[in-house]
Amino acid sequence: MLFRWQRRIPPKLRYVLLVTIYLIVWGILDKVSLAFETTPEIQIWYPPSALDFVLLLVFGLRYAPALLLNTLVHEYVVTHGDLDFITLLIFDLVTTIGYAGASALLLLKLHINPRLRQLRDVVCFNVVAVLIAPLLVAWLQVLNFASSGIIPRSKLVTYTLHYWAGDATGIAMLAPFLLISLRKLPWVWSHTELQPPVTEGKLRLPTWREVPELLGEGVALAAGILTGYAAPRGNNLDYTYFVFLPVIWSGLRHGFERAAATVLLMNVGVALLVVAKFGSSNLLILQFGLMAISLMGLLVGAIATDRMHTEKALRDSNKQLTYNAFHDGLTGLANRSLFMQHLERAVEYGKRERNFRFAVLFVDLDRFKLINDSLGHALGDQLLISIAGKLQACLRPTDIIARFGGDEFTILLENLSHISDTIRVAERIHAELSLPFNLSGQEVFITASIGIALSALGYSQPEDLVRDADIAMYRAKTGGNDRYEIFNTSMRDRAVLRLQLETDLRLAIERQEFLIHYQPVVSLSSGIIIGFESLLRWQHPERGLLFPAEFILIAQEVGLMSLIDEWVMRQACHQIQQWQEQIKRFPPLSISVNVCNKHFIQPNLVAQISQILQQTSLDASRLKLEITENVIMENHRATATLSQLKALGIRLVIDDFGTGYSSLSRLHRFPIDELKIDRSFVSNINANEKNLEITEIIVMLGKKLGMDVTAEGIETKEQLAQLKEMKCTYGQGYFFSQPLSSEAAQALIVANPQW
Repeated sequence: MLFRWQRRIPPKLRYVLLVTIYLIVWGILDKVSLAFETTPEIQIWYPPSALDFVLLLVFGLRYAPALLLNTLVHEYVVTHGDLDFITLLIFDLVTTIGYAGASALLLLKLHINPRLRQLRDVVCFNVVAVLIAPLLVAWLQVLNFASSGIIPRSKLVTYTLHYWAGDATGIAMLAPFLLISLRKLPWVWSHTELQPPVTEGKLRLPTWREVPELLGEGVALAAGILTGYAAPRGNNLDYTYFVFLPVIWSGLRHGFERAAATVLLMNVGVALLVVAKFGSSNLLILQFGLMAISLMGLLVGAIATDRMHTEKALRDSNKQLTYNAFHDGLTGLANRSLFMQHLERAVEYGKRERNFRFAVLFVDLDRFKLINDSLGHALGDQLLISIAGKLQACLRPTDIIARFGGDEFTILLENLSHISDTIRVAERIHAELSLPFNLSGQEVFITASIGIALSALGYSQPEDLVRDADIAMYRAKTGGNDRYEIFNTSMRDRAVLRLQLETDLRLAIERQEFLIHYQPVVSLSSGIIIGFESLLRWQHPERGLLFPAEFILIAQEVGLMSLIDEWVMRQACHQIQQWQEQIKRFPPLSISVNVCNKHFIQPNLVAQISQILQQTSLDASRLKLEITENVIMENHRATATLSQLKALGIRLVIDDFGTGYSSLSRLHRFPIDELKIDRSFVSNINANEKNLEITEIIVMLGKKLGMDVTAEGIETKEQLAQLKEMKCTYGQGYFFSQPLSSEAAQALIVANPQW
């Protein structure tokens, strides 16, 4: 708590308080080191020097002036010596400049982390703070003492080595231990650590499981100290190598933090034993032996810690890679691969246990692409994350949910007692998703289509369950959004047929299986044919003649509609021009061609049609393009496209008028030439008075806007009579003729009937 309080007191007072604490602790350590003094002013090790570095590295270089006071404490408080003031001042300046300079070099040039977390930090600290700085300071101090007559010049080298070894060992034995211990107090450090490691080595009390190992290491260290230093060995260090073993083992086994503590204990133990038993015997050899062991222990510990961190980083990286390989990066849910593993285990268990019931739910979000494109991918991602959370809330902890694709989720429900359990989950999902989502202030509603595959059908492969759940989901989506469907085998049969039809459709153009039938358009005022509407048919090699209702939706989904529209337009233009050249009708016959939404929004539509007209030599005024209301209203470029087509001379027709949605305020701004009344109104014109009124309104609207009106679906003489009475311009339907092959249509032109 002392260090917490020091942040609350004024800076100057805090500075004085901290310097005072430093000097008190420094004096205590100085007094302790004197207990191991074997020659005047020469100790086995000198830990107060470690405190100098700890003060500067932890609290900052601004505390360097405090080092000027520690020699005064030594001389006048601890030892009561008689050194003259000038010698003491020079001694203080040498120590302060040497250790403050070394600390500045470590912090400002070498940029070490003074918490000694990495191998580089420990190596730099050992080289600069333990070896170089104490050597320079010792050499300058000895020169100072020699110039004052305190030390004979003949012993300059010996005293330099003694001072160097004592300070170096004192720093090595205590400074790392204190720096590691102070990691627990992050508020005391002046050095800012940008990114502390996730795992930090700290000195801590051992757990009860670690106590036996710790006791064993303590016994080994004590045995090494006794073996190496209990008996005088002359001027050799052979037996002192026994101390290396427990120190190095501690570093290798536990890392730098434990090595620092072991080095401290080893130095204290050896000093106590040697001083108590032999006094000053072989002091220089003893000092260098301890310095070597201390440096080696710290270095080995740092290398071991670096290796541990590297191995842990590799383990964490592998763990993260494994997690990423089986989880979705956005939602954190299981991905397809992990889901299939769980499903495979469920299938295998179901083979052994017949009473084990499970189900797969395939959840597909309705209109997600529209939301994603409208609000942006960032909000789309937020929506997916929110939906993932809501889906999880609908499930039991044992259920498995995965993000299977972009906006698709799969759920594995196990240990089901009844099919109703699955239905309840689907209904919970629908209820949960019916609530609005708030995305950065934007309220969004979304629904989901759910397909369910039950294990009761006896699956042997996990892929089959997912496939059938997907088929059921597609069935739910085609039946209307926000629904669920339970798979049955008839769905699979339909899906297989649809897939085969899709494959055949892709080859139909290449195999020239498409053909065009022509239905005549009749002038209701003259009763003669004035043109034809081109109607697509597919002569399937196995299923016979197919009408558009059986394959157009598939063609749109697989992106073939634009190619088919272009082919129809080219063939129809070529055919009507060919008839005109052969039969010489006047006025020339027109040809009507339907244009779907995908084709209408193509940027090259106008250029493409212009090219077809040039290649077929068809006059543009004889081509009618039939476009639905919705296609025009939903396309923001519709006005520009229609104007460009109109500029070519093409006549523009709104097809199925009255069944879509149109804005009358916008309708008159489009360059439309003709309205085509949908057959649903015309075919029931006699039976339904409302249909009659709607038809009359459309005819009147066309006249007011200066547009021709075509009624399609005329099947009876009565319908024809009513439309003539309304002054409808053109008519089309089975009353005149069913759609004809090109040969039959040509014969009809030659016959030139009149109704």
